[in-house]
Amino acid sequence: MPHTVLNYVCGLLSVSEQATCTAIARVVGLSHDRISRTLKDTKLEWQTLLRAFISRAFGNLSGGHLIIDDVVLNKCYAKYIENLSWVYSSKEQRSVLGLNMVVLCWSNNTITIPLAVKIWKKGKKKSKYDLALELLSYAMNIILLEPEYVTFDSWYAAKKILKRLKAYHWIFYTQLKKNRKFNGVQVSRFQSTRFWTQAGKIDGDYAVLVTKHEGKYFVTNNLSASKSEILAKYRTRWTIETMFRMLQYQLGMDECQTLLLRAQIAHVYMSLMAFVVLERARRETGRTWYALKRDLTFHPQTTQKLLSTLDLAGA
Repeated sequence: MPHTVLNYVCGLLSVSEQATCTAIARVVGLSHDRISRTLKDTKLEWQTLLRAFISRAFGNLSGGHLIIDDVVLNKCYAKYIENLSWVYSSKEQRSVLGLNMVVLCWSNNTITIPLAVKIWKKGKKKSKYDLALELLSYAMNIILLEPEYVTFDSWYAAKKILKRLKAYHWIFYTQLKKNRKFNGVQVSRFQSTRFWTQAGKIDGDYAVLVTKHEGKYFVTNNLSASKSEILAKYRTRWTIETMFRMLQYQLGMDECQTLLLRAQIAHVYMSLMAFVVLERARRETGRTWYALKRDLTFHPQTTQKLLSTLDLAGA
């Protein structure tokens, strides 16, 4: 693990202001140019580095479940950043100027670990569905995960994603949009009662179990699941939302000001590494992310000691 990367992660955990190169350089005692070069280093493979980081912090992951979601990095004050476009932010309930990225994370309901991200490029051939498929392939073929299930919101319940999960023999729990066809009928018109659970098919040939609960429709390919199990498994998706909140409000994931997309991606990955450090410390101490971050702010020496416990220099 390059020392420049560790210094940047240390800065993200210790900085008390916006996580810019200037602020990070000041808190870790290095030059701005040296910190900036870390973001622009074309030799660094960020997904591989994050994987090594996770391995040192948590070892090999087993069991658990996968969560797919996307998040918008708000860049409304930027004059120009490569690939910047107007995208809808569910957090702000409006369109903002920013970068939209699809995220894959792993959780066992005790810890949550970000595995990889893909930046969606508006106007390019790859849709967010395609990026989600690449992330699922990464989990299956590179990390060799065997999750208990996969969960995502109704946006990612697309036919091509369900087809891939069927090919992997992975169970999923998700939500259906009201106009989705179930047994040949829009699910909103299938039954008029407030609560119901019914086995059937969506998209013509996918055997599923659908349940209606308080006006919303939840679906799984686990045909033996109970209604309470479907709802409980889908609710575990919320852990990725709490992770996003920590990354954006405490670890400065959307505060990088560099103009290059590659540098923006580098900053995002190092923000994820900083989150992994906090998650490891939270597991060992029982304290919250926010309490740990307060202790590390203004104290880069304490942060460096915490990083040294992961033995990342040899990774």
